[in-house]
Amino acid sequence: MRLSIGLITVLTVLSAAHCVAGETRVALIIGNSDYVNPNLKLTNPANDAAAMQRALQAAGFVTIVRLNARRLDFYRAVDEFTAKIGRDQHAVGLFYYAGHGVQAEGTNYLIPVDADIQAESDLEPNAFDAGRVLRAMKAAQNEMNIVILDACRDNPLPKTRGIERGLARMDAPSGTFIAYAAAPGQSAQDGASGTNGVFTGELVRAMAEPGVPLEQMFKRVIAGVKADTHGAQQPWSEASIQGDFYFHAAVIQAPSPVAPAVDPKQLELMYWESIKDSTNVADFRAYLSKYPKGEFSGLATNRVDYLAKSAAPEIIRPAVASVKPSTPTQSAVSKVSVTSAVPAPAMATKKKQWGGQCDAILEGAQLGESLNDEQRAYISKNCQ
Repeated sequence: MRLSIGLITVLTVLSAAHCVAGETRVALIIGNSDYVNPNLKLTNPANDAAAMQRALQAAGFVTIVRLNARRLDFYRAVDEFTAKIGRDQHAVGLFYYAGHGVQAEGTNYLIPVDADIQAESDLEPNAFDAGRVLRAMKAAQNEMNIVILDACRDNPLPKTRGIERGLARMDAPSGTFIAYAAAPGQSAQDGASGTNGVFTGELVRAMAEPGVPLEQMFKRVIAGVKADTHGAQQPWSEASIQGDFYFHAAVIQAPSPVAPAVDPKQLELMYWESIKDSTNVADFRAYLSKYPKGEFSGLATNRVDYLAKSAAPEIIRPAVASVKPSTPTQSAVSKVSVTSAVPAPAMATKKKQWGGQCDAILEGAQLGESLNDEQRAYISKNCQ
């Protein structure tokens, strides 16, 4: 039968001032799936351990990983872990366990893969007391420690009066946050084969969110687990912390640059400066359209008038032909003989009737020659 023990997350949280770049973060991760007793085998703790390793490394933790740990492996790994966090007062320590666990007489025990437990008396010499992790962290004297135990909460061992269903609640020492995968009396679900336990699946997703403090993050995990199990499983927590701890700091976006305010008068001046020497009347008309009552509207109106007049076409008058001075008599005779007396079409007809003398006299008159009295008399008598 597949049984689970709830997750205990013991998180000793540093103040927000200590959650800065360069802070020492160390995690011990244990995942027990392949138990010697075939009745105790679990599907997903190894997957859960791998998922937590990735999530914690992304959050800046150095990780120590033990899969299918025996009882002796527990002790050695915890000693290595506490030695690392004990070197820095401000170090952050995190312990994560996925596998079987039980409680007896108020003590929570994590079950190694090589455990052979038939009765309550077998727990102390064969299992690992979860309280030892808290005591080791206290001895390290670092300000923040995290212990996460995602354990199947049903009792996997022979039913005895001392071994009870679920884990016992543990008081959170100062500066710690303790979370259980399920409330007392509930069992935690292991999840579908090849995936993650329900609790760890929600936990790694919530841990990835930047800028979410620990307690707020855990509230999201509670809501997710309840939804996934339709209310059958509800995580539980105990806390005694100061300040906030973040797995990932908030992403701070630089404010968008604000364009400086521009004085409208300055804009108008810049516009005028750009056109004031123009010889195109359209530039000044455009200015007047934009600034009909602008500072330079008077000057612009004058420029429009000036340029419009300068561009008007000149009136072209016909040239006056020069006339040679002549005597009053010659001028009168010419007018009469050339323009009035003999129009051009008439002269062409008369030339055929008058003969050679008339032609000669008339052609000379057309060329501007002056006629004497004898020629005028001849024309009057013979060329009509």
